[in-house]
Amino acid sequence: MSVPYRPLGYIREIVASLGLDVTYVYEDLVYVQHNAFLLQMGERGEDVFLYFNTESAPGERDAITEQLRKIGVTRQLQIQRKGTYTMTQIPDEENIRIEFFAD
Repeated sequence: MSVPYRPLGYIREIVASLGLDVTYVYEDLVYVQHNAFLLQMGERGEDVFLYFNTESAPGERDAITEQLRKIGVTRQLQIQRKGTYTMTQIPDEENIRIEFFAD
């Protein structure tokens, strides 16, 4: 079975298995409830990149990463931890700015 390009259905299932919901999707970015982390769909369907919010609890990141990886394997997804991110509101706009930082 091949993994479809931008496998949002698979990602929703994986996130739900952690007791969380996908709250928003924009292009290749998947925002998760409580904003502790987000997932970025790669160019190949099986590639999914994990970024933690800089404000998330550092002590919980390894456990969440491992859970996502284990569940991802069941759907033929390779979930790779890539780094952290911050989100800031752009003044006087409804838009947000996201900055990514490598681990």
